[in-house]
Amino acid sequence: MALSMDREIIAKVEINDKGELLLSLASGGNAMYQHIYREAAGVYWDQDNHGFKSTPINDWSCAKWFSQIVSVAKSGLRIELVLSANVVWQDIPEKDITEIVQNHAI
Repeated sequence: MALSMDREIIAKVEINDKGELLLSLASGGNAMYQHIYREAAGVYWDQDNHGFKSTPINDWSCAKWFSQIVSVAKSGLRIELVLSANVVWQDIPEKDITEIVQNHAI
């Protein structure tokens, strides 16, 4: 029997003041999301901002980190992260927005 996958809507995508990519969830998230760090993949739960975040962006683009966060949430927590139809983009380069939308929009 396959385990069901929960779906979370990404309301905001931003680079925070620490240089991390942050995907804020419309629902505010779930306390168990904090366990994503156990995947040892550079993805963490940010309780204050109700979203998943990367380590500081250095070698990877925002688009690559976005894909990493989505992938780790899916494999580690069985959560499907989906872009909101009216997602807010903050401080994300235009080329990364285009790539993220092409690869992840439903």
